[in-house]
Amino acid sequence: MSWAIWSPEDYPKWDEENNCMTDYRQALGVQVILKAGEWTRLEDFYKHTRYESWVDAAGGEGRESVVSGRQVAERMVGDFRLRGIRAADIDRISEAEKAAIEADGREQNMKFRKLFINRFEEQFRVKTNGGPGRFTPNTYELECYRLHNMTPPEVVQRLQQPQAQAPVVIEQKIDPEMLQQLVAQEMARQMEAQTKPKSK
Repeated sequence: MSWAIWSPEDYPKWDEENNCMTDYRQALGVQVILKAGEWTRLEDFYKHTRYESWVDAAGGEGRESVVSGRQVAERMVGDFRLRGIRAADIDRISEAEKAAIEADGREQNMKFRKLFINRFEEQFRVKTNGGPGRFTPNTYELECYRLHNMTPPEVVQRLQQPQAQAPVVIEQKIDPEMLQQLVAQEMARQMEAQTKPKSK
């Protein structure tokens, strides 16, 4: 009996931004290095020491546990099924069954990657409208776009809308003497209109 795990992606991945390996896959305390499109055979049994607390770890007092390769494979598939990770006892399945398992894993992985594209595009829309979000996809999202033969949205400079011009207030300084003359003329005109006899 030889259990193996198939993955559509490499785990762990190289993180360009932080210059380190990231996104490891682990189940039941067993970390497995997976290569994209390959079956990774597991050992029949894994033995490791579990510590209940940091005090036990400092004293070296741990509890040894043994898990089988089948348990690791089943747990890995349960935890990362949406990513397209699959497992089987490869000594007991035919090449056709193996190909069907791989095709199912690839299909699920493409659906999973589409979720990442949708999530980024939602963040892009929110950012475009002035909310929190981002304009540039990360390395994994760029890979998702490439595999789906899509291009990420680009930031387009918005044309500035012409704004209505504010009313211009013209301030004029009036000569006090001229103002006095205008007031006197207006008063004389009104007095004349009052004293003028009304025609019948």
